[in-house]
Amino acid sequence: MIDQIKLDFNQPQLRYVTARGTKEGISVWGRGTGKSSIIAWDMHKIVSTMPRSCWVIVGSTYKQVLTRTLPSTVASLERLGYKLNRDFYIGRKPPPSLNWEHPYQGPLSYDHFIIFRNGTGFHLVSLDAGGSASRGLNVDGFIGDEALLFDKQKLDADLSATNRGNGQYFGQNPMHHGVFLFSSMPWGDQGRWLLEKSNYYEDQGVDLIERQNTLIDAQVRFLDALSDEEKLHLWKEQVLPLMKDVRYFPSQRARGTFYSEANAFDNIQHLGLQYLLDQRRFMTDFTFQIEMMNRRPTTVEGGFYPLLNQAVHVQECDDDDFVLGLALGEKDMGRNLKQLAAAGGPLRPGDEDLRDSRADSDCRRHLPLRVSVDWGARITTMLVGQLHQDVREYRILKGFYVKHPAFIDELVGAFCQYYRHQQRRDIQFLADEEHGDARRPDSEFTLNEALMRAFQKQGWRIQRFGMGRIPGHATRYLLAQQLLGESDPSLLRIRFNKVNCRDVVTAMLLTPVSQDSKGRIQKVKKSETKLSFPAEHATHYTDNVDLHLLSVGTDVVNAAPDFSQLIIVSS
Repeated sequence: MIDQIKLDFNQPQLRYVTARGTKEGISVWGRGTGKSSIIAWDMHKIVSTMPRSCWVIVGSTYKQVLTRTLPSTVASLERLGYKLNRDFYIGRKPPPSLNWEHPYQGPLSYDHFIIFRNGTGFHLVSLDAGGSASRGLNVDGFIGDEALLFDKQKLDADLSATNRGNGQYFGQNPMHHGVFLFSSMPWGDQGRWLLEKSNYYEDQGVDLIERQNTLIDAQVRFLDALSDEEKLHLWKEQVLPLMKDVRYFPSQRARGTFYSEANAFDNIQHLGLQYLLDQRRFMTDFTFQIEMMNRRPTTVEGGFYPLLNQAVHVQECDDDDFVLGLALGEKDMGRNLKQLAAAGGPLRPGDEDLRDSRADSDCRRHLPLRVSVDWGARITTMLVGQLHQDVREYRILKGFYVKHPAFIDELVGAFCQYYRHQQRRDIQFLADEEHGDARRPDSEFTLNEALMRAFQKQGWRIQRFGMGRIPGHATRYLLAQQLLGESDPSLLRIRFNKVNCRDVVTAMLLTPVSQDSKGRIQKVKKSETKLSFPAEHATHYTDNVDLHLLSVGTDVVNAAPDFSQLIIVSS
């Protein structure tokens, strides 16, 4: 008999346990929020409702599973009333004299297995075992801890394929073949696929990132307040109302995804205020914001573009007059709403994108557009800029991309559709001669030539700006420092369109910098090879940006010494 206990859940835990019928749970919770308790709760639900089923508890390594996940989960199971070696065994079969039930499809070896008295079992699996840990299994679902560390390709190839069978026993149970992943907030490119699971909130009109950032800002102000009186005021007037307004919900009524986030404030009744104050004092701000406050990182500490400041360089560029014209231009409000919706972009994935440059206040229709292309096998990106000499600004207007098998025609088509109302149809092409002048095996034209011909067929005049041999990473790094630092008034100011360049700016913020064996500056481009990382947020777009910066920063480059041998010297 399992001990009867009184449960005490914090708010995120209550949201999770009361979310009914979810097939997938994604819990991105910061340190100290009680993830282990919810893993134990899921196990309890499985044991209670799916006797003799077999599940997987997966980690990136066995060390992680056995030294981090398992101890805290066992402690949480015991708080739920289970007792080790009474109600469940780990790593060994129960004594035959107990006459426990067996799983429908149990393991041959119990070395990495948890067995409960009603025959429910959990395989302990490591993703770094090359698939051998899960090969041949048929399981009824899996639970993952610290999922930000998972190799998504391995997860899909080695484990997801085992999540099959036993529908005759558990087909009516909404948890059957479920996937329940727990993680702290991913840093940089690691585990960003988890955050994409929250996209359904945006489809429902909820800006999850903005909401969470507003809450976190208020919570940090509370911690940083110098007096108790100020803390009390901030708590009553800002923190508490914002926390009460937080709502999470599944993507659909039955067998949907339930994505939620939580930070240390959600468990303050157990952690205590002093714990948060101590962590705030001991940690760097960047680490505290991510680890404790669960803020989504928008930059990489010590990145390749350290002076990129979103508050300065990234601007809202909506043409309000154009949008108001759509709202007031028709007597039929139904038609107006459709036009406004079209101007705002697709409502759902797969909808046609009817936006065009008329809604962009930063696009001048009487000036030529400057274009760069980064050629890739997985994704090809195009970045559009425009020189505004009268205000001493260079505007990065919009990023386009197509993914394989789409290529030049689709990329040019997207550009022409968006800028179809441009009065001056002139393009200044910043040609990447190193890659773009390579001969295509299926064409008599190079990539750059094929692109130019495609634009000409659409009625655009295109002039090639030969960039020559592109300088190395060190030169580009220092050029970006000069232009984004804005310390020299003779240089153009760089500005990005907040909406149209969202992927571009994200890629820049997530681009790390390192040194080679000789200490020379290098742009880290590993994200381009990771299939689990969104290609539009990898470093492809940053090479586009570099070309644009080089096109307006020639004075800096020409006046500077050769930076190719630049090294970073630690003091």
